[in-house]
Amino acid sequence: MKKTPEEIAADMADIARRRRQQQRPQKDTSPTAVRGDVQQVLKQLQQLRAGGNLPQYDYDTLRRQYEMQANADVQQLQQQARVHRTEKLLAQADLNSDWTFANMDMNDPALAHHIETAHHFINAFDHWEKKGGTGILLYGDFGTGKSTLAGAIAHELIHQHQKSVIFQQWASVVDRLFFGVIEDQESRNKYRRALEEVDLLVLDEVAANRSRLAESQSSFLGHLLRRRRNLSKSIIIISNHDPQSLHRAVGDFCFEAIKAFHPVDIALRGPSRRPDIGDYRS
Repeated sequence: MKKTPEEIAADMADIARRRRQQQRPQKDTSPTAVRGDVQQVLKQLQQLRAGGNLPQYDYDTLRRQYEMQANADVQQLQQQARVHRTEKLLAQADLNSDWTFANMDMNDPALAHHIETAHHFINAFDHWEKKGGTGILLYGDFGTGKSTLAGAIAHELIHQHQKSVIFQQWASVVDRLFFGVIEDQESRNKYRRALEEVDLLVLDEVAANRSRLAESQSSFLGHLLRRRRNLSKSIIIISNHDPQSLHRAVGDFCFEAIKAFHPVDIALRGPSRRPDIGDYRS
């Protein structure tokens, strides 16, 4: 059978390829030959260095420089992650940005001791997380600085200790869970879990202007506090009631849950520290 011109051309190309392979010298890959190549390269490097054409390197110094740069890069990434987490924590906490220790009068004799107590609470926060959580009961008249002090504690825990905080008016909690502000059940359950599990829960104006909470609210608050106690999560409760009248306002079940945290009582007294409105003086 005669081959086509294409097949003849392919055979000729294959013969030419084989001849080229036979003529190409084979590289010696034996250990002796490899050592010889290495020695030749080293000799060339030495000649270049002796002629001043190859820079001198202090490899220990280079290694330290690379390690320092790597550490600096890691620290920068950690700092960026910390800033991002702080922003998220502040958004979740919903804090007034003015509620900081810097905006409180450290020379005010009515505040100085309470500010010191607040710093003790902050510094021991990790300790109390391992001991079942702790609490602060802040009480006094309107405008005496209760929310500001609690907010300053929250800001410090977020910025310095990266703790999660929720700061809520009690009336807002009630509206969300009892009066349909949060409409679907799944979202209500998510909100309830957040109240239970956040590192610090601050409840403001508990039983404000009320001689007694509704039974459903008192029961919910009592169960919420017991759940947090079981999870070793701390609380701050802010009220216009002193401990005795708060007991009457929330009932035995709820007040016993508050007592389980062994809260520190901080009574803020004196005139309102809020700015006056026009010529009106409170």
